[in-house]
Amino acid sequence: MTGIDTRTSASKKSHSSDLNIAGSLLFIFVVQFTIVLFVAESLYPGYSISGNYLSDLGVGPTATLFNVSVFILGIAVILAAYFLYMGLHSRVFSILMGITGVGVILIAVFNESYGSLHSQLANITFLFGPILAIYAYRFERRPLNYVSVGLGIISFIAIALSQITHAAVIGVGGWERLIVYPFLLWAIGYGGYLMGSSSTISSDKVVNS
Repeated sequence: MTGIDTRTSASKKSHSSDLNIAGSLLFIFVVQFTIVLFVAESLYPGYSISGNYLSDLGVGPTATLFNVSVFILGIAVILAAYFLYMGLHSRVFSILMGITGVGVILIAVFNESYGSLHSQLANITFLFGPILAIYAYRFERRPLNYVSVGLGIISFIAIALSQITHAAVIGVGGWERLIVYPFLLWAIGYGGYLMGSSSTISSDKVVNS
């Protein structure tokens, strides 16, 4: 029995460490992107939160700052997907996060100067980000699981309303932020959740799906 208990304890510690790393990656690098975003908006001459897309920051005077930040974020999300798989053994959750990370990287590599290609690639993140937040419900405790679903739904509602209103009322930048900010907030919250309670999560949230 002692040998079995020891192996079980070691396995739980391993899961806890993997989830802690995943949470740290999400929290640190989403926060860094958020800070860089605010700085870039301040540095870009004449930039309008309502009138400009986020991706406008990826060309012009803030291009290097913004694109490097986005690229690093994408790498971090992909790494977090790997450690999430190691900790939770959920293929679906890890794949959703990995796809989101790839989408983020593609936004940085194929910036707004690539025209419609950039827009199509950005849609990967706009679609899978909210799906990821909603699917995370399976791996969170109350009330965070309800908050995650709510944030994902807000993003999808914003996508729908931006199309219906043709970006009126709050402008193209306003709608884009209403799409992106909810799943960024989820990622920061979930990252902190994993860092703060990974040992507990690993013991009862490990799945094979």
